[in-house]
Amino acid sequence: TQPRTPPALPLTMQILLTASLALIAPQMPASSRSTSTMRRTSAQMPASSRSAVTMKSSALDGSMVGDYGFDPLNLAATDLNLGSATEKERSLAFVLRDYREAELRHGRLAMLAALAWPVQELVNPVLARALREPDFLSELGGKSPSVLNGGLGLGPIPFVIAAFAVLIAGVDIYSLKLKGEVGENWLPGDFGFDPLNILGGASLEAKRDMQLKEINNGRLAMVAVTVFVIEEFFAKTSIVALNPLLFKPIYEYVDFQKFMDGAFAISSFRTN
Repeated sequence: TQPRTPPALPLTMQILLTASLALIAPQMPASSRSTSTMRRTSAQMPASSRSAVTMKSSALDGSMVGDYGFDPLNLAATDLNLGSATEKERSLAFVLRDYREAELRHGRLAMLAALAWPVQELVNPVLARALREPDFLSELGGKSPSVLNGGLGLGPIPFVIAAFAVLIAGVDIYSLKLKGEVGENWLPGDFGFDPLNILGGASLEAKRDMQLKEINNGRLAMVAVTVFVIEEFFAKTSIVALNPLLFKPIYEYVDFQKFMDGAFAISSFRTN
């Protein structure tokens, strides 16, 4: 008999595994650590001194957390901010900080979406039956509502979208206000929101490590949500059904059920 060929991983798992490996930062060689230390030290300089240092450095110089130097389209040197129409002399460092702010916001939103997307496909039918409410996802074949899947006008979904739009607008207004108050010391994505005090008393290295984890997880989440949208559109079925290895509960597998039946059958014959 020929050896059994293991089944191929679903497209979602292949892409997510590849993306996660691509986001792992390589270890810095010893020769570059001193340079990185100098860059971090420059970030702690007074605003006037740091501004002079930043203006002379290139945009992607490795000093920003999560900067791997990957910018094939040279977007970091292109100022797309609306203020650039009147402020022509903005440094590349300030331009890059605007992009980092946008990346963090999209990454945080994508992390929520990457969790909510499969969870609603799993939980919605159960809640609909329990609450005796319409199962809107059943009209879409179990798929999550999206621009490509449709369903954005079903039930309360338009109101949820409107609420998120208002919330995002509020964050934008607060961000612009905070940016104006802090000035050059403004840190992209820092809104002072830390209710669990996770970074309270943390060292500079610990803070940079947490920032790196957030930016990498946000990037991976953006890739994941994009894959969810594309895969459901072409496969015409839910991401949960397409990737049972990721989302199917273990108790639904026949082999696990047989194992548990056998284990409890043996225990039922035991006597003290």
